[in-house]
Amino acid sequence: MTQTNPHMNLQKNIQIIARIIANYGHQYLALPLDARTDQDAPPFISLVARGKKHGYAVGDVVLVTTGSVNQGAIEKVVERTNMFYRSEFNKQKNLAANINQVAIVCATEPAFSEELLGRALICAGVAQIPVLIILNKIDVTDKLEAARATMAAYPKLGYEVIEISTQDAAGLQAQIVPHLSGKTTLLMGQSGMGKSSLINALIPDALIKTREISSVLNSGKHTTTFTRLHDCAFDGVHSQIIDSPGFEQFGMAQFSLSQIQHAMPEFVSFLGQCKFNNCAHIHEPQCPILDALACGQISQNRYDFYLRLVEQLKYYERALY
Repeated sequence: MTQTNPHMNLQKNIQIIARIIANYGHQYLALPLDARTDQDAPPFISLVARGKKHGYAVGDVVLVTTGSVNQGAIEKVVERTNMFYRSEFNKQKNLAANINQVAIVCATEPAFSEELLGRALICAGVAQIPVLIILNKIDVTDKLEAARATMAAYPKLGYEVIEISTQDAAGLQAQIVPHLSGKTTLLMGQSGMGKSSLINALIPDALIKTREISSVLNSGKHTTTFTRLHDCAFDGVHSQIIDSPGFEQFGMAQFSLSQIQHAMPEFVSFLGQCKFNNCAHIHEPQCPILDALACGQISQNRYDFYLRLVEQLKYYERALY
């Protein structure tokens, strides 16, 4: 790998291709494509967006026009295969771009929210990004049975679920490393799920590198949470983990009813078979989804989740007019 001198000032007013490796608000930090966060003294470039455009995310490959010392302006995105984000009305939170999978961390303690997990799964489904669900803290044995009972529904829907404890290094190597090796993974979860402990267990110098990034990104300002990319190696293969802040809400204003329906695995085989083309699967006659609900093929818990999403979409629509 080519090593770039981190103290070498970039020539002014030239254009380079870089990857965004951190962002906080409208502040971005990038590295040239031949550099990695796990090298010594990475050559960070502080970036601003041209005009009012701020639709960038960690993982985006962008065209940059260099300015003063180690600074530049984003001109445009040059590579984006996908984008994972959440939204409320006209406010959008970009989490990551160009990822191979979303890994959602849940835990035995504190109890995880099925509502938030379900929403994250819908977002990944619409974006057609594979999902890995991680049940963490399985060493908390008195809570494990209840957590497993809640989690049991998701493998039946086609989602892969693994169980780990950050206290078990051998278990991490066996259970999670094969899923991360050679991939760019967005790691996300509610606060308290043990995501930071997992990052530190997988990437021993992650805390040091996060402090380096925070120092450059914020120019001395105090920041508690931001999204950042970690380059690393698992089984000797270059891999990337994008660590995002813990969340307590997950807006989905960006989606249509049809997108949500198609992102629910238990609905997919029945879609297009209803009597009415615009069937909402709520009270319409001759609806296979309602028939599947009645005979237990679709769980009441998941169907109730769907109804809550429908109500929220209606709320969004009313708020716009």
